[in-house]
Amino acid sequence: MNVVTINQNGERTIKRKKPKGKLMIIGGAEKTDDNRLVLEAVAKEMRRKRRPLLLITVASYEPADGPDEYKQIFKELGVSCVDVLEIPTRDDAYRDENVEKVETAGAIYFTGGDQLRITSQIGDSPLYRCLTERYADGCMVIGTSAGAAAMPDTMIIGGPGDESNRISSLSMAPGLGLIEGVVLDSHFAERGRIGRLLGAVAENPRNLGIGIDEGTAILVEHGEEFSVIGPGAVYVVDGTGISFSSLSEKKSDGVVSICDLQLHVLAEGDRFDLMTRRPIALSDEQNGS
Repeated sequence: MNVVTINQNGERTIKRKKPKGKLMIIGGAEKTDDNRLVLEAVAKEMRRKRRPLLLITVASYEPADGPDEYKQIFKELGVSCVDVLEIPTRDDAYRDENVEKVETAGAIYFTGGDQLRITSQIGDSPLYRCLTERYADGCMVIGTSAGAAAMPDTMIIGGPGDESNRISSLSMAPGLGLIEGVVLDSHFAERGRIGRLLGAVAENPRNLGIGIDEGTAILVEHGEEFSVIGPGAVYVVDGTGISFSSLSEKKSDGVVSICDLQLHVLAEGDRFDLMTRRPIALSDEQNGS
């Protein structure tokens, strides 16, 4: 990942740095009674820390009772120190007291809403630069729903989720850049989003497509591999071998034709190597031998 620093003279330095932190990327709906396994994993991480869990609600115009519900759930799970950071305007991402909250957090949790609000409100701000530095130095960053979609360097911001992908139906934009070379989609099976993930990969096969079901998460370590947490599935679409896509044809509409994609479906405990783009072999114990 790239860490951006700006000195007192306004000079910008960009360094590529292997992150020491972990990313927990959640498919949404993790607060329901049946889907709390992911939040239990977050609580387990937090019990090792003395710093607060920081909920950043920037993705939502009206966070309403969402933060209070998280606080109650985490209190039940043994996490007593939960702080909330709202960023209603971009100016708030420049305030020293808000940057300090990110600097002193034990883990940082982006809640759901609109992923474009996340990047437009905090992108290239002091708060964002602090976030990337904290992640590079070992802090866990968590994102659910829109907070998950915003994690990569390229994010999906729109497109029908219940039909086959059509030419010119997909909208994408730059993301937070905490994980490179992937594009993420949440609420995956529940909202039938396979079509738009395939379209996102067809538009740029360099990006590995990852779709995450509700109540399920991937735990990414050092930006190199991830493991699956939760009862749902994780779908990984690899476009490296695409031999044909109608996106390159002179058409303005219609269903996108894509040939020779590779699809992996992963369940709880499965692991995936982002460098080799291959599942990591299951242990003998997992295979039941």
